[in-house]
Amino acid sequence: MMNKNINKMLDVLLQQKDFITNKQLSELVGVTERSIRSYVAKVNESFNGEKLIVSNEKGYKIDKGKYDSKNISSNESDSDDEILFRIALLLINSVGYTQIDVIADQLSYSSESIRSKIQKLFLKIKQFDIGVSFESKIFTGVRLVGNEESKRLILEELVPLKIFSKEKLIYQLDNFFKDMTDIKEITQSVKMIDNTLTAHNCTVEYWTYVKLIIHIIIMNYRVKNHHYVTELTNYEDVVYEFSEYRLASSFIDDFQIGRTKEELLSLTYYLLALPLDITNPEIILNDETTISAIKETLFKAEKYFNIPVYSNENYQNQIVNHIARLLNPIKEKIPIFNPYFTELKHEYLFAYSISSFIYDDLKKRLSLSIPESEIAYLSIHIQLVLNEEKDGILKTLLIVNNKQIETKLIKNKVEMFFQNIHITQIVHDFETVDFNNFDLILTTIGEYPSPRYYRIDKLIHISRNFNSMDIQSVQRFISTIGTSNLIDNAEYFHINETSSIDAIEKLLELSGYSNLIDNFKDREKMSSTDVGNFTALPHPFLTKFSYNPKVIIGISDSDIIWGNQKVRLIIAYIPSEQLEVNKGFFRDVYVHTNNLETVLKLLKTKNKQNFIYVWNKERGY
Repeated sequence: MMNKNINKMLDVLLQQKDFITNKQLSELVGVTERSIRSYVAKVNESFNGEKLIVSNEKGYKIDKGKYDSKNISSNESDSDDEILFRIALLLINSVGYTQIDVIADQLSYSSESIRSKIQKLFLKIKQFDIGVSFESKIFTGVRLVGNEESKRLILEELVPLKIFSKEKLIYQLDNFFKDMTDIKEITQSVKMIDNTLTAHNCTVEYWTYVKLIIHIIIMNYRVKNHHYVTELTNYEDVVYEFSEYRLASSFIDDFQIGRTKEELLSLTYYLLALPLDITNPEIILNDETTISAIKETLFKAEKYFNIPVYSNENYQNQIVNHIARLLNPIKEKIPIFNPYFTELKHEYLFAYSISSFIYDDLKKRLSLSIPESEIAYLSIHIQLVLNEEKDGILKTLLIVNNKQIETKLIKNKVEMFFQNIHITQIVHDFETVDFNNFDLILTTIGEYPSPRYYRIDKLIHISRNFNSMDIQSVQRFISTIGTSNLIDNAEYFHINETSSIDAIEKLLELSGYSNLIDNFKDREKMSSTDVGNFTALPHPFLTKFSYNPKVIIGISDSDIIWGNQKVRLIIAYIPSEQLEVNKGFFRDVYVHTNNLETVLKLLKTKNKQNFIYVWNKERGY
């Protein structure tokens, strides 16, 4: 599958900050090094001399700026992609069952080949979960069953989006949709779409633009053949407040589709599922039951994660509006289009996990099935909240045996270098205070009165003049608050399991936490915990857990398919009651797994001591 592997290669490259070797890239994509060279050449060819993928002696690296603003394409459609689309189109246009031989004759394929393609189509349609079922009867044939809206969406999902280059868009659309339209009609349609978007001051990035064109082509074709949307899951008056409704209304009029309520609402819901840059007025949502459910979920999230998604009116309104606008598309099973899903999930680990918690709670309240692409979109809003929240003040204890003037200078110097450190108490004896009352303890005393103090990760020795080495030590602590001991106290195993759930179950069993398997499974059901670069971070929802935080490391002997990624490093995490510890650990994991070289070193470790050495070395310890 040429296009599928190219897309996989691009996903891997987008996760890297540095160059990645041909061998590493081929292992992650699951193809030969020769194939990688071929894919890179094919992608770069479509950029008219401008290289999207840069190569040197270190390997390959993607120019993310060009990826965001341009397109990646291959000049020809994958043969499987096209034949699956044509089979689906034939079946959707048929009234009853169609025999395999008839399909084979019409598409000029052998019956045996068509049977295998139909089986593949069946599996794809099942994965889409859009509301179309596949039925077959011996000696009778096969058929697709579903409402009109679902049939159109199935056709659209079968179109390999990234074969359409910006330079050859019209030609490639005509080539793919030759059974449905012609180049003259496509040219007119694209022009009308451009004019309508301009009239509504709506801008879109390239992939969203192509997606919209494809949707309009399929909608136009079906309506011309007298197939109309006649039933929808929801009718809500609030939709009329959205700018997407007015945009849909213009499209319906421009293409003379027939202004039925169902067609108009169906297109509106579809536009809501796209990342359009379109001005929306202040929306007054009138479904109080739904809005109340969203607010209750945000209140719960704030309670658990200590981020002001409920108490801050601005944050609350942004998130409520974002979720409420997407409820109708989600109920209609319209795929939420997110071209940067993999990148967002990888970079916003902690925000993504909070988003998963929010939608898990909301799906129970509203009986919804939430696509991962939408969880990733919500994580953008959560990340913005996390970014704007100031680091909490660290209540700090200073233990010294210095003179009063020296002590004052040390205090001033520490607080000058670290704005979020506030030394609230100064003592001269380890035994006189409760360490649990402080976030950080600094001491100039070299000899600790008991061996137990050497095991306290928040106790840091500093010199009398608080030099650059001391500053680095404190900074490392702040960057990984409460997490340094998690790896030191981790369980470490080599395993050989074939599935993600089996791997999690095995690790929990080996470490004595088998009773938590259902908690881990619930999180995986919501969204796979793969994070790229051969790594997965399975964990239960980050609610206030009644366990001490625990890390269980698994090195798999072979690749495990985990979501859409290959995984060999499994970092199972039982969260802390202290959310700052969880946030710090997720950040720590991202720092390590974002560097493929580090992951590969960790995968080569043979024991826990070796793993800790590599991990801490990369961290700077």
